Amino acid sequence: MNSSSLSYERIVPMEGARNVRDLGGYSAAGGRTTKWGRFYRADGLHRLSERDQEAILARGVRKVVDLRHGYELSHSPNVFADSDRLSYLNVSLVNPATTARSDIRTLGDMYVDMLENVQAPLLRVFELLSEDAEEPVLFHCAAGKDRTGVVSALLLSLAGVSRETIVEDYVLTAECIAPLMDEFRAGRPEQVPADVYERFLGCDPGYMEQMLMHLQERHGDAERYLLAIGLSPEHVDALRRKLLGE
Repeated sequence: MNSSSLSYERIVPMEGARNVRDLGGYSAAGGRTTKWGRFYRADGLHRLSERDQEAILARGVRKVVDLRHGYELSHSPNVFADSDRLSYLNVSLVNPATTARSDIRTLGDMYVDMLENVQAPLLRVFELLSEDAEEPVLFHCAAGKDRTGVVSALLLSLAGVSRETIVEDYVLTAECIAPLMDEFRAGRPEQVPADVYERFLGCDPGYMEQMLMHLQERHGDAERYLLAIGLSPEHVDALRRKLLGE
């Protein structure tokens, strides 16, 4: 089975979300493969139906890490926020208004900025993801593209997944969220000009390639980066075991 067919196999159909995907099945370092059913990446969960919620729980997910900002939480509350059936945690990675900054010209710039200037929240996210080695976890933002994409890229990089495959995983989002583009445009923050905001709705592979190149040139690799921002070696090892089943 080629990587393209695997990309479609990993999409988890939902009635109220479009970009729920399993990070399993990717070829990793040393001839290994990322484990299915350990990490799920997703877009907003605020429209999940009861059937959707049961489907997620049936996959064993008992932790949801919401990467959105407070503004987004208040306008589109997570359906699991008050659930007694799983642990819901919010760690805000980026304020959507960041796109209005003059030094953030592209999504690639924003991803690099996250690596360098959002390190404390990223550290917390990876601590949460490393917990409970056998327990599946779902992390998400609004589109499942930018904040979720950076976290996914770091996870896959830690597992030794190739840069080409990481970029392919990122680009798959474009097709998944195509039906939601009008909704995203309607949610544009007032302080962000429409033409600027439009540039930040895409999934150009160059954006993720820029971030991965920065990661390599500035930090060496994902493991060194995570250690540098404060993640303990024990947490790094736990993440790798969870990713690869070691």
